[in-house]
Amino acid sequence: MNATGAGGAQSPYLVNAANSIVFGLMVVTCFFASSIVNRLGYRWSLVLGTVGYAPYAAGLYLNKLHGTTWLVLFGAVTCGLSAGLFWGVEGAVILGYPEPEKRGKYLAYWLGWRNAGSVLGGAILLGINAKSKKAGSVDSSTYIVFIALQAVAPFAGVLLSNPEQVQRKDGTHVLMANHIGFAEEMREMWTVITRREVLFLVPISLYAQWTASYAGTFLSLYFSVRSRALAAFLVPILSIVANTLLGFFLDNTSIRKNVRSKASYITIMTIFGGVWIWFTVLQLRYLKNPVKGLDWDESSTRFGVPMACYLIFYVMYYLIQNELYWLISTIAREPKELVRLSSFLRGLESAGSACGFGISSRKTLSKKVPLGINFALWGISSVTAWFTVKEIGKSIDYVFESDREVKDQLARDQSA
Repeated sequence: MNATGAGGAQSPYLVNAANSIVFGLMVVTCFFASSIVNRLGYRWSLVLGTVGYAPYAAGLYLNKLHGTTWLVLFGAVTCGLSAGLFWGVEGAVILGYPEPEKRGKYLAYWLGWRNAGSVLGGAILLGINAKSKKAGSVDSSTYIVFIALQAVAPFAGVLLSNPEQVQRKDGTHVLMANHIGFAEEMREMWTVITRREVLFLVPISLYAQWTASYAGTFLSLYFSVRSRALAAFLVPILSIVANTLLGFFLDNTSIRKNVRSKASYITIMTIFGGVWIWFTVLQLRYLKNPVKGLDWDESSTRFGVPMACYLIFYVMYYLIQNELYWLISTIAREPKELVRLSSFLRGLESAGSACGFGISSRKTLSKKVPLGINFALWGISSVTAWFTVKEIGKSIDYVFESDREVKDQLARDQSA
């Protein structure tokens, strides 16, 4: 829904405030996700993590029809309480279930499936809103699609196999189950997140999601409804292609892991810096000469340049998320750390989103302020994360002992 800009609403400010509530609550649920998984297991934690989305979409639907605000805010609470758990579980599953040397590809597959829903939703959005050349909100029937998809999600979650039921193609098992108590889990969590290589990733984890609020506000303020629907359709397609290429590069063992780590990181953050320069030029231009309802009927320069900036931003937005997941999979020292690191990462991303949407919810605030904050965060996080990135494949090059033992045994069996 956010790919349409402000959840498809005409004005971004209520939705930005609601998103701030969502992500603020997700900080808490992400932090406790590993403890909940220990108690419920991965399958039922995933199911519980999906139940809060539909009320939020229903709130946006009623707001569109009747101007109702209470259900938007109530839905934001239910979404925030469940989505943090969903984020923590999905990250741990996609990192822990495949073999270590296939994680880059599986991250790409995961984003592909995740964005496949966005492609479908974007196509429906574009079909419904194709004739709406003016600025405003998307058609109300759009939200019915989102509500239906989100209502089905808990039933799909039941299909997930728990780690102890999974055997990989190479014969290894997924040893992620953990049944320690809450207090011990919190101590283990603290030990993991206070390690040097993890702390260096804190600023970039905040940055990774902080920026989306500015981009969504930019789209909703300056583009027509059908242009926003077009963006919602194109973003996931471009992201699938880019992340597939990134995933195969990260798994290319013919290139040293340290080179893969540094090359991918430098490329992503350099292009991100260029995008922020581009956004700055456009934003200053629009503050001086306001525009509204930019549409593809207009000249390629007037419409195409800002739309290209938005699309490239979102490709980089998804690429940095996959890069971060790959990084935390390499700094995990045992399988049980994956859910802790995933939960911590998503909690930080949620905190960044909460702050970003909170700032963007102020209608009177100059658009230069969130833009400046995003630029500053890019600079700070680019430097701090580098201290971890440059050590991947050198001082940070862990292999899970359980995987090593099984593979050694398989090698001995094959040579016998």
